[in-house]
Amino acid sequence: MTPEEQQNLIVAKRYEDLYNTDAERFVHECYTPDCEVNGGMIRGYEQFVQIEKNVLRAAPKRTMRVDRTYATGNVVIVEAVLLNPDQGPDWQLPFCAVLTCRDGKIATDWTYAEFAKWPGLA
Repeated sequence: MTPEEQQNLIVAKRYEDLYNTDAERFVHECYTPDCEVNGGMIRGYEQFVQIEKNVLRAAPKRTMRVDRTYATGNVVIVEAVLLNPDQGPDWQLPFCAVLTCRDGKIATDWTYAEFAKWPGLA
């Protein structure tokens, strides 16, 4: 594994930790200021933070569990599950994120999931 791949796996770990503890830090510490999510559906910190606040209002107890990560070059693939105990103990929304990193942060994020089920995005 290259040093870049090792660094990007650390980014993926921080991605999980901060998503679960501090949504605003999640955005600012994991993503570049000019980040793009899903081809520009979300661009930059301001819009991203607002969306994460909306998600937290809809699902204040939501968490992410990362099951697997894979790194190759500047890309990390994250297989994870969004959990929301307010929807019941068995509610889960699996997703896969393809994260392209630049200088230790995520520059582009393509997340594949059933977004209609993602709390706070409707």
